[in-house]
Amino acid sequence: MLNHLLFNKRCTTGVCAVVVAVLATVAPVAWSQSQVSYTMLEVEAIAAQGPWPMAMPADVGNELSGKLWAEKLGETLFHDPSLSSNQAISCATCHQIENGFSDQLPVAIGLEKGVRNTQGLLDVGLQRWFGWDGGADSLWSASIRPMLNKHEMGLDISSLGNALRDNKVFMSAVETHASDIIFNGQPVRATADLNDEQLVVVAGKSMAAFMRTLQSEATEFDLFRVALLENNVEAQAAYSNSAKRGLKIFIGEANCRMCHFGASFSNAEFHDTGRPFFTGVGQVDPGRYTGIQRVKNDPFNLLGQYAVGSSDVDKLKTSEVKLGQINWGQWRTPSLRNLAHTAPYMHDGSLQTLRDVVDAYVNIDTDRLHAQGESILKPLNLNEVQRNDLVEFLLSLSVK
Repeated sequence: MLNHLLFNKRCTTGVCAVVVAVLATVAPVAWSQSQVSYTMLEVEAIAAQGPWPMAMPADVGNELSGKLWAEKLGETLFHDPSLSSNQAISCATCHQIENGFSDQLPVAIGLEKGVRNTQGLLDVGLQRWFGWDGGADSLWSASIRPMLNKHEMGLDISSLGNALRDNKVFMSAVETHASDIIFNGQPVRATADLNDEQLVVVAGKSMAAFMRTLQSEATEFDLFRVALLENNVEAQAAYSNSAKRGLKIFIGEANCRMCHFGASFSNAEFHDTGRPFFTGVGQVDPGRYTGIQRVKNDPFNLLGQYAVGSSDVDKLKTSEVKLGQINWGQWRTPSLRNLAHTAPYMHDGSLQTLRDVVDAYVNIDTDRLHAQGESILKPLNLNEVQRNDLVEFLLSLSVK
């Protein structure tokens, strides 16, 4: 009964009375190299970084979300190179399963070399905005964009529609399950009724249905968190002292949880972290500034005709998001889960290792932040051991 109450989803923000009762049994003791323990407030902060796994929400506006047939079809399309102009690039080209659905390259390479790092897709269904700049407001609209991007897969609506019509697996699945597909408020009667753009929407929604299933398992940190809340000393011992010290820094002096909070280790928002936005001589990538413009103009956004069943509340984030100069150079706060598999790091892949990331934040140059930038960011006085401990904690957020 205690465990049921402790991990009830109503207790995911802050700590409920049951958790407080558990915390009261955790006595704060001195922190040493051989033994690491936490104050009640620190345990409360650790408790707020879970539980894991989280329930995966439906993909907003996607009537195929959760449909088994669409998930299977989406997986097939995800690996299909015929959906690119050169017949050689699929989504899986950059999003490789063995690399946390990333590619271990600084920036993505499709038909051309890009300017942004390939983000991993594990737990992507938990995101509120999609892409480094948040240029898509649903997973299904984010799935469509690479196929139509001239730098990535390079097709237009007409050529992609033709490629889908030539795909027997796709057309057979759509024909069989036409009644699940909704356009203009009505189920589809036959594939012959669908135009090219509608076929593209079905493909994007199917791939999103598949990607929504890419959930990661509990990590060393998650097991330690449960052991800590249950006051299971033996189970806590399986978590290294270095990771325990790194966790203490993460929730304390470094204040990383200001942006990387909750079970997904992300606040789902956008921040200026002082990283350069120049991509070449006279070339810049403004980040969120262009992302807001893109999502507002996207024909596949939640305000458009293809968003099935999206409520007025669902649409608010897109209709109400405001563009301002402060958005220049902002990037989406990524989840820290499974970082061990998705190097290199940052939006431009400019940091090769997690130690590089830690050093970049510890030694941050606040002059690089714009005038209205992130006042919460400041240089930190962390020694060599503490920096390595923070890296050890970050590694414990990855499934091995």
